[in-house]
Amino acid sequence: MSRVPALALAFAAAVLARPTTAVVWIQGGAGSSCETVCQARGGCLEDAWPSTEAEFAQITEDLGFTCHGTQEGGAKYDPSTDGRYCGWSGPHPENGGAEPRCPEEGDASTYRFCPCVTEKEL
Repeated sequence: MSRVPALALAFAAAVLARPTTAVVWIQGGAGSSCETVCQARGGCLEDAWPSTEAEFAQITEDLGFTCHGTQEGGAKYDPSTDGRYCGWSGPHPENGGAEPRCPEEGDASTYRFCPCVTEKEL
């Protein structure tokens, strides 16, 4: 067997063997943390936050939600909406961005977009 096909097979096996977790995005209730929103959905995926506005736009489109305006945001509870306008990005690393965001709550007029493990617990 030549070296190139063997390497290709080894790479394919490594990729296929890696566990993947599909993210299920849920729009939470007013003032709810993503820990609460995702509690019955296998938990909140702390490493699944959108890294670009385009990724966030795809999330809201998949949820059937329309943001009438989108800004970077920068709050620990982002991505979120007030029902009309959206903030997509959490804080930068120098402003606490490395801290967990799943437990953060917004105020009573803030609805978070949350990355959950499953659609609903069976």
